[in-house]
Amino acid sequence: MCTVTYIPAKSGVYLTSNRDEHATRSQAIRPVRHHWPTHEVVYPQDPDGGGTWIALKSTGDAAVLLNGAFQNHVKAPAYRKSRGMVFLDLIHSADGLACFKGMDLSGIEPFTLVLYMAADKGAPSRNIRRKTRLYECRWDGAAKYIFRPSVLSAHIWSSVTLYDDNAILERKRWFRQWLESGEKVSTESVMGFHSTAGSGDSYNDLLMNRDGRISTVSITSLHLSASKSSFSYLDIRSKQLFEEQLQVKRPGSERLPAFKKWRIKLFNWEYWSFGVVYAPIYFYWLWLGIKARSFFFFNASNPSIRHGGFLMESKKMIYDLMPGWSYPRTLLVAKKSKTAEMMGRIGEKGLSFPLIAKPDIGMRGIGVKLLRTEDELACYATQSKVDFLVQEFVPYEKEVGIFYYRLPGEQQGHISGIVGKEFLAVVGDGMSTIETLLSQEDRYFLQLPVLRATYGRVLEEVLPAGACKTLVPYGNHSRGAKFVDLTHLVDDQLVHTIDRLCREIPGFYYGRLDIKYKDWAELCAGKNYSVIELNGAGSEPTHIYDPAHSIFFAWREIIRHLRILYRISTMNAAASGIPLMRTREGLRLLKENTEYLKLISA
Repeated sequence: MCTVTYIPAKSGVYLTSNRDEHATRSQAIRPVRHHWPTHEVVYPQDPDGGGTWIALKSTGDAAVLLNGAFQNHVKAPAYRKSRGMVFLDLIHSADGLACFKGMDLSGIEPFTLVLYMAADKGAPSRNIRRKTRLYECRWDGAAKYIFRPSVLSAHIWSSVTLYDDNAILERKRWFRQWLESGEKVSTESVMGFHSTAGSGDSYNDLLMNRDGRISTVSITSLHLSASKSSFSYLDIRSKQLFEEQLQVKRPGSERLPAFKKWRIKLFNWEYWSFGVVYAPIYFYWLWLGIKARSFFFFNASNPSIRHGGFLMESKKMIYDLMPGWSYPRTLLVAKKSKTAEMMGRIGEKGLSFPLIAKPDIGMRGIGVKLLRTEDELACYATQSKVDFLVQEFVPYEKEVGIFYYRLPGEQQGHISGIVGKEFLAVVGDGMSTIETLLSQEDRYFLQLPVLRATYGRVLEEVLPAGACKTLVPYGNHSRGAKFVDLTHLVDDQLVHTIDRLCREIPGFYYGRLDIKYKDWAELCAGKNYSVIELNGAGSEPTHIYDPAHSIFFAWREIIRHLRILYRISTMNAAASGIPLMRTREGLRLLKENTEYLKLISA
């Protein structure tokens, strides 16, 4: 964020930045790919402020931030928002220039934004550089200034907060000499210039170091072309190089995939929205509510779980009710926790990577992620807006959801449904990339945006014929798992095993246990399995999502389970004097859930 160069070349343009920081500043989180509704974006992240200083978008746009505007300013005691977070707002927008023009920057520290905007859709590739736009946007604390440097000329910027006029002129001279040297322009040569240019003055060389107090901590180079862009990030402290690539997809180029998604969802009811699937069910719910004299009668179904486990219940509190041997070792982590603190607690718990992270209050697989490294944990913690769980990864390759219920007073419970879960995995043919294989399966095609954001260039690999690669190692329907109805496998031994466990959970009468296991016979015998999640009154009988079942089968099963939920709740209320939830409380709960869902989905 302190030295930036822009270089046009035959192969595209190069936008490169040296970040100079104080020694007290935490090491940045390496660049990762983020999926947003309209595009993908790659950027590193500052763990202290949560923002960033350089970003590359799949639209072909890129931007980089420098501290200061025209002259070194006097720093205010406090600012309304960090420049890195303002930068995130800019790159999140469809039009960074329009966003800068309209943004309220009062209370924001002065900065300079170098903004590269790709050619409009349909521009001939031979004229691509003439169709692109380059902007230099400055905020000096009082006013905005916008300049338009030539996209056909090379430019260098140096932060006025660290370099005086003489140093800035000297750096321009080094840059001009390097350009005139005739060295072939490439990512390696540009990063080489950013690493070596100077006169031996460590205070002002491009790779600077001022007595260990302030130094260059990273070099980032973006190579932007008409069809593909690359992101190269060199962490000076760790001496590690990270690289990402993005296919350039300008607005309007996704019409065919969008139609395919629409077709898949139209003719496969399992992908219909919750509101559409449940629309006819609301009439039955209304009837049950009238009979119970409470439209939110579910709260008495599982008295020991908040709201009966229908909405907004804490997973950690549910785990605490369960026998310790029955679920993976789990830590509750406060949002924005520091990496060192988290790693200390993980070590104390005896956990090691890979780990599973997920919101403590979650739904439909949102926010569930497999973490393989400390960097990925730090990135997850920085991005999480809510408290979350870090959980031991259970290595068993098979997973089922078992729906259990027991009427109050019954000696033994029942299993009303079993769903098998086939994880999202592809088998190589020795010729096709992983992304091509994913595109051939409708179920997986719907997951491509998230998989691109998660795996990046891994999807460009070609698997050997017969080689299998699991991409989502957990059984969420919304994350591409195929659900298969296995209810026919219910037998007395399995019922006894599940009932014995559920009776050890105080006040649990109704819900679904998501279980990973080694072998079916061992699961039935109560061996080698782990309950990765227990859901209460809000549980769906997920065996309905077997593609072999019709929507009419689904409606019958949903109604059957609602009838059981009603009976258990009203029986518990009558026997234990538990008051059923009043309408005002229920509406407040629905509002709270809606706001929370927006928060974790953002």
